[in-house]
Amino acid sequence: MTSAKDEISESSSSDEDEESLRELCTVNGVKFEKLQKGSGKNVKSLEMFFSGFPKIIGMENFPSLQSLTLMGQQITMLENLECLPNLTELCVSESKLSKISGLSECKQLRKLLLYDNRISKIENISHLDQLTVLWLNNNRISDIEGLDGLLYLLDLNLAANRITKIGNSLSGNLNLKTLDLSANCIASLKDLTNLSRLPCLESLSLKDPVYGPNPVALLCNYSTHLLYHLPQLRRVDSYSVENKTLKDLAETTVIKKKMYYNMRVKTLQRNKADLLFRLETEKAVLQAEPKNRIHKLYSAVKDIEREVEELTDGTSTSFKENKNPISPATGDEEKKENIQEDAANIVADTVVYSQRLQQKKEVLLERIAKLQKQCEEIDQCHQESCDQVNSVSEMTVQRLLLELETGGNVRFEDGKPSDPWYKSCHDLVLSRFCVGDYQGAGISGIKIHRITRVHNRILRTRFDDKLDKILDKDDITELTKGRSYKRFLEYLFFMWDPSLLDGNGEPIRVLEKGFRPASVYEGLNEDGGVPLANSVSVCDRPRVDYLRTKAKQRGSTDQCPFRHGQLIVAKVFVGNVVPVKNENKIAKASYRGADSVYRSRVHENCPSGLKRSVRDTNCECSTQQCAWYVFDNEMVLPEYVVDFEYTTKVKPKSSFIYYYGEHENNATYKPSNDEEKSDIPDGDVLNLEPNIPIRPRLIALTEELLLKRCKVASLEHIVVLNLHGNGLSRLQHVTCMTALKKLTVSFNELTRLDDISYMLFLEYLDASFNKITTLDGLKGCNRLKYLDVSWNQLSHTREQLGITRKHVITLTHLDTRNNPWQKPETLRMRALGRLKNLECLDGVNVSDEEMTTALKMAAASRPSSFSILAHARTDQSKPRTLSLVPTAQAILTNSQNKPVKLMDDDSQWFQKVTTVNLDNQHLGKLANMEQLENLRWASFNNNDLTKIEGLESCIHLEELSVENNCISKFEGLSKQTKLTWLSLAGNNLTSLDTGVLEKLPQLRYLSVENNAITYLRGLQNNQNLQELYIGNNQLTNIREIFNLKTIPNLLILDLCGNPTASAGQNYRLFVVYHLTSLKALDGLAVETSEGSLAKDTFGGRLTPDFIAERLGHANFSELRELDLPHCSLRTVDLGTKDVFINLRSVNLEHNSLTSFGGLVNLVNLKVLCLNHNHVESVIAKPKATSPANAPKRGTDFSVASEITNPENFTPVLPNLEVLHLGYNGITDMAALQLSRLTNLRALFLQGNDIGKIEGLEGLLELRELVLDRNKIKGISSTSFMSQWNVTELHMEENRIRELTNLEPLQNLQRLYLGMNRIQDIAELERLECLRHLVELSVINNAVTRRLLHRPLLVYRMPNLLCIDGIPVSGDEKAKAEMYFIEQQGGMQNMTSALEPSLPGIVTTRSQAPLRVTTVQLNNNTDRNWGTTALRNDFPNGTLLRTFEQQQEKARRRVANTRGASSHSLQTLSTSDSTHSLSNDRYGRTSGSLNPQQSLSRQPQASSSVPYIAHGNYSSYSVNGDLTDSNR
Repeated sequence: MTSAKDEISESSSSDEDEESLRELCTVNGVKFEKLQKGSGKNVKSLEMFFSGFPKIIGMENFPSLQSLTLMGQQITMLENLECLPNLTELCVSESKLSKISGLSECKQLRKLLLYDNRISKIENISHLDQLTVLWLNNNRISDIEGLDGLLYLLDLNLAANRITKIGNSLSGNLNLKTLDLSANCIASLKDLTNLSRLPCLESLSLKDPVYGPNPVALLCNYSTHLLYHLPQLRRVDSYSVENKTLKDLAETTVIKKKMYYNMRVKTLQRNKADLLFRLETEKAVLQAEPKNRIHKLYSAVKDIEREVEELTDGTSTSFKENKNPISPATGDEEKKENIQEDAANIVADTVVYSQRLQQKKEVLLERIAKLQKQCEEIDQCHQESCDQVNSVSEMTVQRLLLELETGGNVRFEDGKPSDPWYKSCHDLVLSRFCVGDYQGAGISGIKIHRITRVHNRILRTRFDDKLDKILDKDDITELTKGRSYKRFLEYLFFMWDPSLLDGNGEPIRVLEKGFRPASVYEGLNEDGGVPLANSVSVCDRPRVDYLRTKAKQRGSTDQCPFRHGQLIVAKVFVGNVVPVKNENKIAKASYRGADSVYRSRVHENCPSGLKRSVRDTNCECSTQQCAWYVFDNEMVLPEYVVDFEYTTKVKPKSSFIYYYGEHENNATYKPSNDEEKSDIPDGDVLNLEPNIPIRPRLIALTEELLLKRCKVASLEHIVVLNLHGNGLSRLQHVTCMTALKKLTVSFNELTRLDDISYMLFLEYLDASFNKITTLDGLKGCNRLKYLDVSWNQLSHTREQLGITRKHVITLTHLDTRNNPWQKPETLRMRALGRLKNLECLDGVNVSDEEMTTALKMAAASRPSSFSILAHARTDQSKPRTLSLVPTAQAILTNSQNKPVKLMDDDSQWFQKVTTVNLDNQHLGKLANMEQLENLRWASFNNNDLTKIEGLESCIHLEELSVENNCISKFEGLSKQTKLTWLSLAGNNLTSLDTGVLEKLPQLRYLSVENNAITYLRGLQNNQNLQELYIGNNQLTNIREIFNLKTIPNLLILDLCGNPTASAGQNYRLFVVYHLTSLKALDGLAVETSEGSLAKDTFGGRLTPDFIAERLGHANFSELRELDLPHCSLRTVDLGTKDVFINLRSVNLEHNSLTSFGGLVNLVNLKVLCLNHNHVESVIAKPKATSPANAPKRGTDFSVASEITNPENFTPVLPNLEVLHLGYNGITDMAALQLSRLTNLRALFLQGNDIGKIEGLEGLLELRELVLDRNKIKGISSTSFMSQWNVTELHMEENRIRELTNLEPLQNLQRLYLGMNRIQDIAELERLECLRHLVELSVINNAVTRRLLHRPLLVYRMPNLLCIDGIPVSGDEKAKAEMYFIEQQGGMQNMTSALEPSLPGIVTTRSQAPLRVTTVQLNNNTDRNWGTTALRNDFPNGTLLRTFEQQQEKARRRVANTRGASSHSLQTLSTSDSTHSLSNDRYGRTSGSLNPQQSLSRQPQASSSVPYIAHGNYSSYSVNGDLTDSNR
């Protein structure tokens, strides 16, 4: 019956297949009836849409079919396609396919469309090597796989699947052009960088509008990330991105981000180096005491060894001094017997004495061993502290890199105590810590160092979405029971076990990707859930146990190896919580319906009933401590990271190194009773019998001394010489000891061993405990077998080992301990590799295995062609990556483009190499680089290189990293003109000024941190430099940054860790002010407010730094002149008196100074020009002091108050002779405090607003005064009260009407009153009191309009030599005198005749002086003072001119005086104290007047050069002769 049913079923199935095939033929125009006759052989294409086609049948009828399209069918499997070898296109979409199969024979397939099915895995298509189009969108695929063989694939559509990551799954599809991954679960920007391996990719979709977005497409910086890593893209998410501006903007943005994060990483590394240095310093402090004790103990050991040697040779004096003299004997026989007996006794005593010395030596060596063990324990504790620093630094760097690589979507915010969330998290941790949980571990509390808030946008979005879905379920009300869902949110600590999963890398993975699924823990045979806890002790228990085990394995003495820890505080939706059922492993299958499980822990050790604070802790004993296991990892969100430290009851000796000392460690040495009683450390062993007497120290060696000491007749006979414990700095005469085999010179002051060179027979040399810096002196010591140079100052590892290898090839024993070696961790292997005959090194025997390893390392110390081949790549383009490592490292890590060596003698592969990374290869020298002509990126970090060499042929080099080597000189890169990136951090450089940087014009990045650089010279010519890292060097002078002002594009500068960075509180503002292009300084961004504050603080300040910058040097002691006009200076501060000791002349014209009190320390200043400023006083008035800021009693402020208090008028600038204050807007001369300048001889105040002449009382030495172009109306009786030495006075262009109160100016020789308001000629008569006046100018006054003032002045003031700029000749004087005599005589007889011709002239008595008030010229009378008469009387024409000529001359004079002054420009020689006249620096000369010379003072154009008065200030006699008036 069953067979009948089967037949019926087969029959019906056959009918259905036939019907389906018939339908297929009908739809495609093929006659089904003729199908059996071969009508389908020529059919190329078949289509079937939405007909419910159950399966693929009848394909054997279409052998030539090339295209098959079946859409909307009921097909569940690809089958019956084996007969279609020519099929090129297959589309089975919107069906029910669950698996890809049946395509094994369709090798010509080029287009495969299987979208809208139920496929869960990509498989069985890798053999389709002709496939170009593959659409698998709208399926259930979770992983991209199985595409490696599709080399020609161009179009791949995997949209609307369940893909979570890309990874390296598409690395083989290099021809892919179009990729659609929309509507998947890809959430990481880092994952998208894997697409950069597809060079042909043009179109990428991650949030196509048709499908929807991936989570990653909703993140910040998504588009920027894509355009930077995939610059070849033309379309992104169906939008065109061919605009070059978009890609340039993306690249610029990413480059700036990389610069910023690189700066932060550099800051962390610099801080780490600083901490490591502090740890090294602390170690030295801790070891100082035991090392000093070892030093003394070794000295005693050496004394014993010397004594034993001398006992053996019979030259010991110490032993003989302790023996009693032989008693006298009477007979010869008795005497002989006594001598024999004494000799036997001496031998016996010598043996006993030697034994006792040996016993004492053993005791001393035991004590030394204990002290050395103590030093080793300190070393171990120091190393553990260094490891902790490195671990914390590495973790922080990983966080920064994570921020960068995720485009800021994972961000870490360091909290402050003022932040509310910080306090909440802090209190949470303290409330969940109980000191009772650590009973027996010595823990007394917990100290929180840092709390970091985690902002992971990816995980938070996933958490929120999942929580929303849970809250939208219908059964949520049963769970919450009407309450808020927040009661199911808990903050728990991640229970991290370092022995599982990624170990120490697990925390950073959790912060980036979230917690692992419960199934992962089940696979490790652990409890199946995310492990969490609500107690610090519970969550930290796995880490504590792990570190205790590790510490025990390495023999650590640290009582608390788990001291530093980290908590990850997570926000958890616990949901339906149930307690654990039993002690079995927790599995989700055992707790159906539960979201999480907890396991309680009994709080055993906490004192019952105690609810108190224990050293910053708050233990709530009533709280139940539990371990939680959450089944859904997506409902656990990391929010905080807490870095903490357990505090211990016993405090370590150092706050940096956790060393507790010998008294706390039972395994170490405990002092004996004798030592405790002794005041001297180790006195109990040092004072053991026998005591060796202290010998006198030898400072120098002489031949006589050596012969006497060794008891030989000649130096050539000395075989053994012990000079231990002296003060020798040289070994004179040692070279003459040609037979010397053993030499001991320990505990001396030797710095070199040059005196023992070429000692051919020397076999033993002990030079320990000296100050030796080089082993150069070992040349020629070809038989030396034993060498002890411990406890010296040897540092250059490669050089010293090279010397030893070259000159001491027979060496078998070598001790190099306790020297400041470079890279001491590799010293032993390097020494063994170079000294192949060594049997014992540093007190440890050399094993065969150790020697083999060292020889292999030595053989690899120079890069061979094989090592270059293994560490080289041939990439032609720099990878677009967010990694901050050097390009060479990035390429070597990610690229597989290795050079191919076709044959053994093939050298062409060298030409293809562009990248070499030879980090950590123990290289001592760069070799075999000559053929790498196309090398572009190279890295040689963490090697033993001492110089850069061998790169002369690598002229295309763009990036070079040589960090953490032993390079001491910056050289070897003069031909690398294309170099843009250079890192030399962690070397021994002292200078950059070697001429190399000048030959690197394209350098943009330079890192030289952790060197010993003292100045920045050499950087000034690198115009393209953008980043400079020079932290942790030896820069002490802040002025060194002036070398960087010529770099226009410097954006990032790191100077932190240099002495100059901590020298002053305004250091940062000073750098920001002078380097205006900076965007970041010392790891901190430069804010706009900082720039403004820096400008306010340092802008307009005349300081030594400002001057050094302008001059290009700081040799101020040689400076004699200072010319700084137009510098916008507001204040002056030039330091102490000793800085500018030789400065004589200062020009500060056209600035904004209000006083010049900052110049008071220029005690030798003679000339000061301050024209065109805003000077109000010599010393600025002190600001009002509030009572709170008033100086306290006893404070010494008298000196400052004397200078700043204007009422005291304390003299300043004692040597100042010339002062220019023109054009300062001065209104009050009294407020200027000019009386402080007691030695002033020339004062220029032209072009101000002065209305009254005052404040000159203290200027007793004044010779020249210029008051032109002011608002002076008159001269008061006190104006010139003390100015009897004034010889020249300028008051032109004022408002003077009367010439009164000039009597004190008894020595005045020149007076200029032009362009005032003098109207009455009688005012000129007041000048008769100025008997020494030789030059007068009253031009352009009202009194000069009639031209009658000149003959009057010539007659009344016979000493005048020049009036109004015109010299007075002898003829003019004679005619004026004759004329006025005639006039006086004529007036007595012809009074009536004079009246009509000279009206206004009053008749006076003969003895009365002539007074002319008004003169009216009448051309009709020849005897009048008319034009014709005067012209006849003065035929030379020098006296009279037309009124128009006089006016024109006056206008020219005024035009010339519009400069800084109306007087001539002359300069004062500052080289001597007599101020004799000399050529000024512009070639002008000034000289004294004599009657034959022209006395006209032609004004010259204004200049910024200081106006200098006449040099010798000589005065004239009444008759015009010069008389010396110098004092």
